[in-house]
Amino acid sequence: MAQPTAAVVAVSEMAVVRALELAGNRLMGRNGRGDRGTLQRMAPWDRHSFFRVTGEEADKVLTGVWEAPAARGVPEELLRVLDTYVRLLLASGHSLHRSDLVQTLSRMHQRVLLPWETDEASASPATP
Repeated sequence: MAQPTAAVVAVSEMAVVRALELAGNRLMGRNGRGDRGTLQRMAPWDRHSFFRVTGEEADKVLTGVWEAPAARGVPEELLRVLDTYVRLLLASGHSLHRSDLVQTLSRMHQRVLLPWETDEASASPATP
């Protein structure tokens, strides 16, 4: 188990924030008007903490949230780990904490590199 690169942590954090934001907006839309004021005052990526979301409801609010990262080349293995992490946050109502995310990423069996990290690593330095 290896420490994730800074780029993997940054990309993962932004992907998780975006997934939670989309889920939070969808949850707000499904909730009655009674709590709408409270939810509007919350950051969209923290709205899930007002609910406990599991099973089919989690599937619904997470529909399509990983399409953009996948299209940008984020490895499928990393997206599976992030999806599991987000589902745990939704079920528990806990907020995203970078230290928890880093710990989750460091438990991956293989070190994940993003496509642009691989390109940089394989590029040889220019010689005059």
